[in-house]
Amino acid sequence: MRIGNNFQGMMQYFLRMNGSKMDFNKVFSQSALSARVRGYYCGNTIEDLRSGHFKNSYGVEGMCVTGRSDYKKIIPVSDEMKNHVLEDVKMAYYKYNGMSGDNEAEWDAYYRKNNEYYKTLKKEDRLSAAWTLGQLHLGISGKVSSVIKAKVPGWTAGNYIPEGLLDEIFADESITSMVTGKAGGTGGLDIKA
Repeated sequence: MRIGNNFQGMMQYFLRMNGSKMDFNKVFSQSALSARVRGYYCGNTIEDLRSGHFKNSYGVEGMCVTGRSDYKKIIPVSDEMKNHVLEDVKMAYYKYNGMSGDNEAEWDAYYRKNNEYYKTLKKEDRLSAAWTLGQLHLGISGKVSSVIKAKVPGWTAGNYIPEGLLDEIFADESITSMVTGKAGGTGGLDIKA
């Protein structure tokens, strides 16, 4: 008896015991697998693995953080990417009241653009650029949330935000200075390009 066949048989048995009519063999079929990974890079070749040139799911080399912390530093990033982060934060507040939302296509579009940007950088700067954009995202989100909480006592992410308040907040210089790279009021996040 082959182990793989036995495993599949056991999984089908347990699924049927729990009332599922799903065919476990279809879960790992080629068509199901290709549907799950459609549009994503899934190919670290044998040569990549041998040479240590690992790529992330978007095909960007140099993004492995395992056993490293030296990448956690703020580096200059392009104004286009800073505005990209700002637009993502705005969408989270305008569309989802401070939550990230549940639209995977929006998430994928955001991270796909980030990863295309990382490909334009030197390999040793890619993780630091990702760290920088992440810190910028957290900084802007934190600032927006704190202003909302100051003006709407008891507000938590996901709750209604009064109309016009977000326009006022995103026009404030303390938010725009975080994107333009002027360190005043950014809590130490200085990312001049």
